[in-house]
Amino acid sequence: MTIIPENALKLDPQQLLYNFPGIHPIKYTKLSSEYHHWRAVAAAEKTARIFGRLLVPCTMIHWERKLKFEDRRIQIGKNAYFALSREEMTSIEFKKYSAAAYEDKEKIMA
Repeated sequence: MTIIPENALKLDPQQLLYNFPGIHPIKYTKLSSEYHHWRAVAAAEKTARIFGRLLVPCTMIHWERKLKFEDRRIQIGKNAYFALSREEMTSIEFKKYSAAAYEDKEKIMA
């Protein structure tokens, strides 16, 4: 499972400048910043997977538990994420994570 939306990393916005040189600068900046945000989240999620953990957005964790796991906090832009193992998550946190997560197509195909 992954928290990254399916279409977030499919199109690199740098190609848009070549194909559409007249693209509005604000639109390009927004697309570019969103793309690079999800690239950073993908790298953090991959690192968390290497250590056997899940990358959980901070909005899904209770504030007291956020203080407990402060050393596993990853700040990407304005958003914070926590690297938690499945055993450390409460049932409510895991339900929230499962509802927000997408199935990882690479694992399904493998």
